[in-house]
Amino acid sequence: MLRPRPCHWFELVTARDGLAPVLEALARSGAVELQTQERRAAPLVVDGAERPLARFHELARVYRSHWPPTRPAGVTPVSDPAATLHTRLAQLEAWHSEADPLIAAQEQLLAQRQTLADLAQLLQADAALLPQPALLAAAGPFGITARIYAVAPTGRGFDLPADLLRLQVAVPGIARAAGAADAGGARHFMVLLGHRDALSAIDVQAAALPARRVDWPADLGGSAAEAATEVTRRQGRLEEQAADIRTRLAALGEDHDLKGALADIEMVEWLIRHGSELAASDRLIWVTGWTTASDAATLGAPLRAQGLPCVLHCPDPPAGAEPPSVLSNPPWVRAFEAFSRLLGQPGATEADPSALLALVAPLLFGFMFGDVGQGAVLVAAGWLLRQRAPMLAMLIPGGLMAMIFGLLFGSVFAREDLVPALWMHPLHEPVALLAAAVALGAALLLGGLALQALEAAWRHEARRWWACEAGLVLAYAGALAAVFNRQALWLVPVGALWCTAGSVAFSPGSPSGRAADAATGLAQFVEHALQLLVNTVSFARVGAFALAHAGLSLAVTGVAQASGPVGYWVVLLLGNLLILLLEGLVVGIQTTRLLLFEFFVRFLQGNGRVFKPLPPPYVQTTP
Repeated sequence: MLRPRPCHWFELVTARDGLAPVLEALARSGAVELQTQERRAAPLVVDGAERPLARFHELARVYRSHWPPTRPAGVTPVSDPAATLHTRLAQLEAWHSEADPLIAAQEQLLAQRQTLADLAQLLQADAALLPQPALLAAAGPFGITARIYAVAPTGRGFDLPADLLRLQVAVPGIARAAGAADAGGARHFMVLLGHRDALSAIDVQAAALPARRVDWPADLGGSAAEAATEVTRRQGRLEEQAADIRTRLAALGEDHDLKGALADIEMVEWLIRHGSELAASDRLIWVTGWTTASDAATLGAPLRAQGLPCVLHCPDPPAGAEPPSVLSNPPWVRAFEAFSRLLGQPGATEADPSALLALVAPLLFGFMFGDVGQGAVLVAAGWLLRQRAPMLAMLIPGGLMAMIFGLLFGSVFAREDLVPALWMHPLHEPVALLAAAVALGAALLLGGLALQALEAAWRHEARRWWACEAGLVLAYAGALAAVFNRQALWLVPVGALWCTAGSVAFSPGSPSGRAADAATGLAQFVEHALQLLVNTVSFARVGAFALAHAGLSLAVTGVAQASGPVGYWVVLLLGNLLILLLEGLVVGIQTTRLLLFEFFVRFLQGNGRVFKPLPPPYVQTTP
């Protein structure tokens, strides 16, 4: 798991008329990234495809919501992309010409159904609140008429002239489903009575408000009860007409094979989109690139399963080609890959520290955020949110480690009187806590130096590492051991001489320049040694943040105890929420910083290239 898996170069030759199913099978395997290294022929081009595809997208913008769910792309092999595109577009045009009148009629029915739904709601109100339907249907004497608006109850009101009579009608008992069908979200209606000229000016205001005009049909008269019955009858008739139109549209889609046309057009567009990565002659296509498959037999398995003819092999990659790399980690480690990718993709000769980070990152986080109760909250939050935001799955091991350190520090929801400290109370022994944090950092840095040595072996530079860098490790180990035994300080000058001699031995300069090489090697030793010491001391912040967390917890419990019996629990709850939000964010940032700038700099440069698999074709027909 420590070493990224490099991809293999593959070359495949197939007939031009069999390209579509071959390329789709490779894409659906998820194991192929296309890359053209050498142009043996012209790029794959589908002549005359630009205008048909533009027309397809023009139709899609208008009719996408009326297209049926499509079958998976590529069910029918596309042997001649150009001919397929023109044939399928002709089918789509034929469907369009026959379906357009039905779609227009369907949209008219939708508008009528909305009006009838508004009227049905309005007529549920108390009949005493409504004018006579005859007055709503037509103008009365002297041009007096009525106009109805569906309005939002909390919306801004109309600025009405004084000569208009306003009736505010709130419809009681409307079912939620009926309200949901109302595009404006309105359950109140405004009925305005006045001269038709004055009412015409109100429409301008309605356009700027959350209001919708409801037109009362001219032939809808009688009493309110009779009008409600007639509205129900008309709703039923409109539903029958809408069902008939849906049936006829479905039949048109079957007659013109609309699903197949959409799938094949999308397939052709997919081929064109990736054609720049292919080389072609009149009869053959060369498909080249990178694969995560271990050999040609594994890569060709899905092609053989479908009986697709091709010639496939995995030769050495072309000179100068940079293979992408793939991180091979179990599912419980993959969330921690985000840390190393902050510096870039680890290359084929670089260590992938994700498996180590699955232990180290929670360890650092838990050290700085040691509390049993707060850690349990983080575990629960990570578990509940892991599907919505996979990165938050890291809260689970971080919270578990915080619970462990909470037991070591004797802290539960900021209180230190519930469980005994198995190790120490941070505020009681701050020096020991800081020393433990520095020791943890030193162990982590030694691990980084070990990964550096491993990478040198992968690059076949182990001799150079042992000649130059091993002296630095010896000096660093001596400086650490000197804390317990001062005689170990002799290892520091020995390590310096080791590095200096190694730099001279591996220097490409002439013998006369050995003194300069020695000075350069010594200067590099001093620089790297100082960096290591600074990095080591920097881990003292782990202990400092653990002290800050304990101090903030003490402050919360102190304020809670001074707040009285009732205020105690309120302050304790709010204080723990503050610690979770504030300290959790700060500790997470500090953990990331320590990993990036103290640990990763020892061995990780991120010079690799991410593997980008060829995406499979798909058809999207819903808005």
